Amino acid sequence: MRYVPLGWFVSLHAKLFTVTALVTSLLTIAVAYSITRNSRREIENYTKNLAYETSLVVETEILQRWDKDFHDFKDPRKIEELLESLAGPDRSIFQIDVFKREGVDDVALVTSSAEDSSVTFGKEIGSHMKGNPQAELVDLNTGTRAWKFYLPIRNPKSVKPNSPPLPPLGLIRTYCDLEHWETVWDHNLRNTYIRLPFVLLGEFILLWVILATVVTEPIRSITDAMSRLEKGDPTARTDVRSSDELGIIANRFNLMAAQLERATFERESLIEEIRSLNTGLQTRIQEALSALQAKNQELEALMEGNSLLREELGQQERLAVAGQLTAAFAHEVGTPLNLVNSHLQLLEGQSDLQDKTRERLAVIRAQIERVGDIVRRMMTVTRRPRLQLEAVPLAPLVADLQRLWSPTLAAHGVTFDLEAPDPCVLHVDRKQMEQLFINLVNNSVDAMPNGGHLRLTAEADPEGKRWLVSLADDGLGIPAEVLPKVFRPMFTTKPDGKGTGLGLAICREIVRAHGGEIRIESVEGEGTTMRFHLPAMA
Repeated sequence: MRYVPLGWFVSLHAKLFTVTALVTSLLTIAVAYSITRNSRREIENYTKNLAYETSLVVETEILQRWDKDFHDFKDPRKIEELLESLAGPDRSIFQIDVFKREGVDDVALVTSSAEDSSVTFGKEIGSHMKGNPQAELVDLNTGTRAWKFYLPIRNPKSVKPNSPPLPPLGLIRTYCDLEHWETVWDHNLRNTYIRLPFVLLGEFILLWVILATVVTEPIRSITDAMSRLEKGDPTARTDVRSSDELGIIANRFNLMAAQLERATFERESLIEEIRSLNTGLQTRIQEALSALQAKNQELEALMEGNSLLREELGQQERLAVAGQLTAAFAHEVGTPLNLVNSHLQLLEGQSDLQDKTRERLAVIRAQIERVGDIVRRMMTVTRRPRLQLEAVPLAPLVADLQRLWSPTLAAHGVTFDLEAPDPCVLHVDRKQMEQLFINLVNNSVDAMPNGGHLRLTAEADPEGKRWLVSLADDGLGIPAEVLPKVFRPMFTTKPDGKGTGLGLAICREIVRAHGGEIRIESVEGEGTTMRFHLPAMA
């Protein structure tokens, strides 16, 4: 019996496992990708429609009360009351501006749901009074995105039937923030990434169970029949009735066993009849039995080879799944980062940017590079990263980070102070320090929902080899029963969508990587202080 090297690839086991595993994996990944992409598109369409419907409500209210309250926009206070009832800093619609027409393409601000002094607009805004309502997706200073929707205010006389079209009375500009909705989308995407490996694992387990039923059980039936035949039971038969390779083997074995049974019976009869006549016949019968045993051994060797091939296939399938997951992660995260970086380069290439805007773009670029570093560290999670130690002055480092904190601190009513001797120079990895301080400040801000004070201090130890850094807030504090658990990975007291439970665990690993230890001191209702040591620059 000749061994065919590629024979396994056309076997039943190969067809079931390879085709089913490949198809189910690709379909599952494609469905997950389609669901997340459509979810993002639906969120954007919903918020855009929300901005449009809000603008339409404002326009309808103005038209209905035009003759009574809003004629020629003489009473901005009533319009402002209307806008404040629809928009606010804690809502998705966080600002609505109403402009009146002056001239052909010029407009003037009537009132806004925000402070009138903070409303900015240029001459180009008058062009939005022409044609249909317009919407554009813009980036806010807070790092989030928002819809900016323009809706011309129709003249009440042109609304009446058979009335000629008249120029619009003014313009409504509505801002709809996507931060909350993008948080929901990020939560759904993260859940998809978490659940997808378990779904694929379940599919492979189910496939394995099916193969055990379709392949393993028939093989076991055949080997059991072979064992009984080897033990001398000439009636040994297998009950496999399939038409695939295993069915063919079982059929051939049954034929062989039947022939062996008949040959045994004939042999015994002949031996009994001619034992005294021909001793040479016994030798030929023994040779025939030896040849039969050799064929049985060859069949066992073939079965053992099939088992080794199945094991090798399982290893290659696991490697393929790992490669697919790695490629999917790199594509899903790398593509949006490249797109954002490309648009950022186009913005930085504009010559008419203000210095403040260019500075903010630089901050955005730095954070994009930081996200890229985080992605690369995740892709090499099995290798411990090597620290890039350098001399890092604490005051300039905090000054750079304050450009990131300022919008968040101002939005939450939190003040920040730095108290450190001059000079205070650390011997650390700068990027690791940025992540450490950003995580700690974000936790402190979340603990002060009603505002407060945040103080960062640094003190040198007596030997001058380390700095004791403390970050103290006067927020809500941490309950005593929760305090021992705060450094556990995936443990968080924040509501869903507000935290992952990894921030403090990452902070502890960063401090330990620099040879220090971090501890927390907190009294519920009085505030929290984080203390840790960092190496000093000699």
